Formats: sequence, structure tokens, C-alpha cells
Amino acid sequence: MYLHIGKDYILNNNDIIGIFDINTLKKSNSYDYILENLSEKVTDISGGKPKSLILINKNNKTVGYISNILSSTIGNRINNL
Repeated sequence: MYLHIGKDYILNNNDIIGIFDINTLKKSNSYDYILENLSEKVTDISGGKPKSLILINKNNKTVGYISNILSSTIGNRINNL
């Protein structure tokens, strides 16, 4: 199945590694570590209102998307598929 993460971005839910709340990541200092260790760049589709970081496996590389949709909302969408 496919999952809408904001704007015109749709991901295959089988490729998703994790969905993280950005505010929680920033408080734990994990945010910078994750961004530094991604195989590819991060695509920011949040429009300046980042709420979640979605990590996916794309062609054996870890790719990140920053979305303006809450991580809990994206998680609920996956559960409803």
C-alpha cells in the first residue's frame, strides 16, 4: 500500500524504516546524528512547519523526508491501510 506524507509525496509503506516526531528528536540530540548519517539528502516538504521525519529505504539507501504532518497522524494512516 501507499502512504501520503504531505504535498504530492506518496511512499510505499513497505519502504518505511521509521516515523519520528521532530521535536522529540531535537530534544534528545538524535536529530543531527540521524541527518549526518543518512545515505542521501533529506527532502523537506514541511513548508517551514516541520513535525515529523520519515526514513525510508530506497534502492538500499536511507532517505529522509521532513513533513508538516504529525508522526502520530502518519502512523494512524499506516494502521488504517
